[in-house]
Amino acid sequence: MSRRPRPLAPPYLYPGGTRRLADFALDIVPEYFGAYHEPFLGGGAVAIGLMEQNPDTSFRLSSDDSELVLTWQVLQTDSDRLVRMIAQHRDRHDRAHRAAVEAQADPEAGGGNSGSLGPLSSLSPVERAARFVYLRGSAGRDAVAFDEANLRGVGRLLQNRDVTVTEQHFFSIVAEVREEDLVYFDPPFAGAGPEFVRETRSLVSTLTARGAYLLAPQPVAAGGADAPAIYAGWTMMAVAADRGDGDVLWANGTLDRVRRRALNRLDG
Repeated sequence: MSRRPRPLAPPYLYPGGTRRLADFALDIVPEYFGAYHEPFLGGGAVAIGLMEQNPDTSFRLSSDDSELVLTWQVLQTDSDRLVRMIAQHRDRHDRAHRAAVEAQADPEAGGGNSGSLGPLSSLSPVERAARFVYLRGSAGRDAVAFDEANLRGVGRLLQNRDVTVTEQHFFSIVAEVREEDLVYFDPPFAGAGPEFVRETRSLVSTLTARGAYLLAPQPVAAGGADAPAIYAGWTMMAVAADRGDGDVLWANGTLDRVRRRALNRLDG
């Protein structure tokens, strides 16, 4: 009997980017939706899970983090070289090498005890992407968290789907989202100010009025603001976990109505 392929996970370590949350999201999204948008791309767990199940869907991923966006672009176009370069970092990993790689963000960087490492601006796109993955997989670790097979699998998935990864401000998706599109909405509320909260609230209202399906994980409060209030009128869904806290997702009214109709059809 052939073994079922293991579901793909995010290509690098990222807070909250769990496959468990992605599986929960897959149970909630409607059977049909238009394009998928993720304006605060992080680990990409939900996007990856949906790509695996929806080969004909268009995926529009974006972030204002230039290094994160570049990493996804390189993963889509040159995953083999990316894997090789990450492996080189893994093989050289120690405290001195990590410090030298981290220092490349400094325009005056010139290396250190780990050899001559030039500044970030001197690196090729593949080298910058490898640096991004390495730094996230080595923080506070004696060994580098690096799953080569998973990384190659995500690269193949990106190549075989209609995926665009763009560096842009999150509000730019207003020009792209259409009725019945699915938006995974995960703003970084922690440490954000009132203006950011107002912008995200405005975006939520605009996309909901347009008829888009919005899905969001449990937000972290922003500087005293009641972040969940941004999702006023949404439905909260929770799933228990065997160990630790369970996962929580919020669905806007448009998505929840479609979900309830689908459940009623099954019950009928």
